Amino acid sequence: MLRRFNYTERKPIRKSDVVVTIRTGRNGQEPYFDIELRLGSYGFAEADPEAQVRLEAWRGNISERWDFGTVSQLVVPSEQGRRLKEAPLSSQFRLTVVAGDGSGRLLGASPPIRPVLPRGSLLHVAFEDIGDEVWRVDFGDGDQPQLVVNNKIELVYDIVQSDDRFRSLVMPQVLRSVLTQIVLFEQVEPDDDENPLSGWFNLALSLVPGKAPKVADPSDVVERERAQSWIDSVVSEFSTAKVDAAGVYRRAQGVGL
Repeated sequence: MLRRFNYTERKPIRKSDVVVTIRTGRNGQEPYFDIELRLGSYGFAEADPEAQVRLEAWRGNISERWDFGTVSQLVVPSEQGRRLKEAPLSSQFRLTVVAGDGSGRLLGASPPIRPVLPRGSLLHVAFEDIGDEVWRVDFGDGDQPQLVVNNKIELVYDIVQSDDRFRSLVMPQVLRSVLTQIVLFEQVEPDDDENPLSGWFNLALSLVPGKAPKVADPSDVVERERAQSWIDSVVSEFSTAKVDAAGVYRRAQGVGL
């Protein structure tokens, strides 16, 4: 059945009133989210006590939804009920308040909300059928990038988690792809700490201290070459200091032992 929403007189819900924090799952369980909701100032309970509160997470065509009861009696699902079973860590969230009369009238909605990720989480790994590719970097709709690995490869889960050869071959190129995207294509401000991609600049500057390049005009050859040189330096240092890429590969091939 097709659901239709009437957006008349919808109240915008501020991001600051919907705080979503991702928590790492324990003992191999899926990650889950905590949420802080502050809806008292919008008058929803006075206007429609039975209005339904819903939270949705999505990335691309993958989505999940959770029901939080009514505006007059919020019911937060248990930790088990707040697990991300389908949607990846890099999802965006949106809170909606829908009229309780079944009309589908939307009383309030938040803008897309980026969750607070677990400390150190810059890159989520997703396992999907991507044909004959082994892996790819997916930038979604301009949100956090994720590494997509082919789930049709035998033992791929163990390979990603524990095989140093995978890290040495893949992760430097993942870093190159991400930095190229945010510097040359999205022109993210290096000093914008509020940008969800700023963590990538922090990682880069921990490897190559100084100042990240700002590309105002991607068609400017000088600016592009300067940015590309900086990216090359960061990836080179990452390959040496973080994953010992060449050394791991040589040892795996039995060379130089």
